[in-house]
Amino acid sequence: MIKKIQRYRRHVGVGIVVLLSVVLIYLYTNPLENETVDIDWGQASLDYAGEIEDEAITEPLNELIMVDIKGEVQRPNVYSLPLGSRVYEVIELAGGLTKEADERQLNFAQVVEDEMVIYVPAFDELWDPVNIQQANGLETGKVFINTADEKELETLPGIGPQKAAAIIAYREENGPFRSVEELQSVSGIGEKSVERLEGEIDFR
Repeated sequence: MIKKIQRYRRHVGVGIVVLLSVVLIYLYTNPLENETVDIDWGQASLDYAGEIEDEAITEPLNELIMVDIKGEVQRPNVYSLPLGSRVYEVIELAGGLTKEADERQLNFAQVVEDEMVIYVPAFDELWDPVNIQQANGLETGKVFINTADEKELETLPGIGPQKAAAIIAYREENGPFRSVEELQSVSGIGEKSVERLEGEIDFR
């Protein structure tokens, strides 16, 4: 019985040795590979910087402008608006037009500029359009075709008393002019007259 146990132990011992040998041989022939990942930190930094620049470029500009609105509005004042705003938005800030306002003389869709003055006249009001200023604060030097009286219209090249009266009559019947070409619809004003008026009139 004792001999059988001793033989059994020897067999077990031999088996363990053989098993360890197989494991060692496997580890020797198949070493664990330490995989490494190479990171190009320089390129990564450039890519990240590029993303930041793109975000900066696409960030909307919140530039504000100041516009002075006068005349027939509920609250005449100086208002601050985003760049690219239009006349109707300034009027809304000013509480809207009064009942006496002559909106035919307004271009609600016009884009306003910084330091611009907007004057809202009343019906049948005689006012001097030369007092309206451009965004740079200087007088325009042009005749406001939609509000000028006969004397002011006669200062334009080729416009005498008859043509000035015709312009006013057309304006009262059809509303404000939108372009210099529209003046050809006025009796007595042709293509050559219109060419002479380019750069001399303002449609605000």
